[in-house]
Amino acid sequence: MLVARTPRVAAAASAAVAAVLLLAGCSDDGDEPRRDASGNVTESAGADVFDVRLGDCLGDFGDSEQVTGVSVVPCDQEHAQEIYATAQIPDGELPSDDDLRAQAEEVCTAEFEAYVGLPYAESALDFTWLQPTAESWDQGDRELVCLVNDPAGPVTGSLQGANR
Repeated sequence: MLVARTPRVAAAASAAVAAVLLLAGCSDDGDEPRRDASGNVTESAGADVFDVRLGDCLGDFGDSEQVTGVSVVPCDQEHAQEIYATAQIPDGELPSDDDLRAQAEEVCTAEFEAYVGLPYAESALDFTWLQPTAESWDQGDRELVCLVNDPAGPVTGSLQGANR
């Protein structure tokens, strides 16, 4: 996965462009985090990026150019971001980066309030997303993944219903 970040612009009330995380060609290596019967992660583990789920809490991707694995942690432990929504991109040609950005901003902004409890424009929190690259698209990747984070740094506890 290729990683690029653009921080939220200034005030929480602004409708700033969120950061983007681009998915590159990644193969599923079979590593999956341990989960309880409800599907919650029970212990920190490295995982293939394609094995994460809604509600998973993740470590920071850093400034890496390529990310194929992520650190998945129980949400009651310190983490950098949390998956709050996903959407499927229709089959066909890979949309341009601008089109993918527009789709991600639409989906992630629309789903933000339902997860966090406040509209994005009113929240102190920010979001980023994962999107397919040409290589992962050729491997069947059609998913946009929305991740909420606190620009102030890592959090402990889920951001679901955080109302901030």
